[in-house]
Amino acid sequence: MINVTLYFREGCWLCDKAEEMVNGLKVKYGINLSKISIDSDKDIYELYRYDIPVLEFKDGSALHGVIKKKDLIQKIEANLE
Repeated sequence: MINVTLYFREGCWLCDKAEEMVNGLKVKYGINLSKISIDSDKDIYELYRYDIPVLEFKDGSALHGVIKKKDLIQKIEANLE
């Protein structure tokens, strides 16, 4: 099982695309996706407002902005337990 956190904003098409990519890999890699709206917290908003979507992994690394599937798979495989 791998935990991935998606920081997103409603109406963000890049966020929707990132979520779809992760959902497409859930079964193969056993991904548990947590979603956090950046609008839910002022500090999170300030931290990520120019970077969404942000996919954060257990090792502290992250992907943001336009996320490529090959980069996502590399991060997932690097964070497998």
